[in-house]
Amino acid sequence: MSENKPATILAVGAHPDDIEFGCGAILLKEAAAGARIHFLLCSKGEAGSNGSPEGREEECSTAARQLGASLSFIDCGGDGKLEGSRGNAITIARVIRETQASVVLAPSLVENQHPDHCAIGRATREAARLARYAGLDALKGASVHAIDSLYFYAITPGAEPVEGTPFLFDVSENVEGWKDLMACHASQMKTRRYLELQVSRARTLGLQTGCEYAQVLWPNDPVLVDSLNSAPRGARLF
Repeated sequence: MSENKPATILAVGAHPDDIEFGCGAILLKEAAAGARIHFLLCSKGEAGSNGSPEGREEECSTAARQLGASLSFIDCGGDGKLEGSRGNAITIARVIRETQASVVLAPSLVENQHPDHCAIGRATREAARLARYAGLDALKGASVHAIDSLYFYAITPGAEPVEGTPFLFDVSENVEGWKDLMACHASQMKTRRYLELQVSRARTLGLQTGCEYAQVLWPNDPVLVDSLNSAPRGARLF
């Protein structure tokens, strides 16, 4: 991706609240910098303990409008039954081609979390490769496309990868807007304090790195830099 060209970001989630909880503050920061953002949801939360599929779809639509993002839903088998299958990867690959995304965000691959999350993370990783292959009949009609980067986000603390070097983002100026995005998912706050959980995670990470609040992404691949002089500083403060 060109340094002078705003990113086109495809954020993939298993459920209607995953993206906002896992990387919403980062997306607000990118949107302010001119990024074009598309939400891709792989279910409508049909198996959730709170909220109807119709209600959760509307909550997600409200959050996407607030962020200025476009939004689409795809059928990957239904909430609670999502799989990292080749068929689902091809479905996601078509959206990658259609959006011409330069950056793709997906749930982390950590196994000990909601199984839908890591399943969609795996399917998205495969999709990023399949989108490049011109000979796939299942993707005919959508222009071949290679993304620049794939990053993973963690929806809960237990979903944070222990391997790999994370990218930390100072989101101190985006926290209030992020709270508003998360608050769109009121049905999910009835029995769990998700908003407080996410903000406290970001506050702790910020204190560790020398800012007020931070969110984190994990790159799927090594990252290319021009020189040591152009590389970002390390995030360790203590």
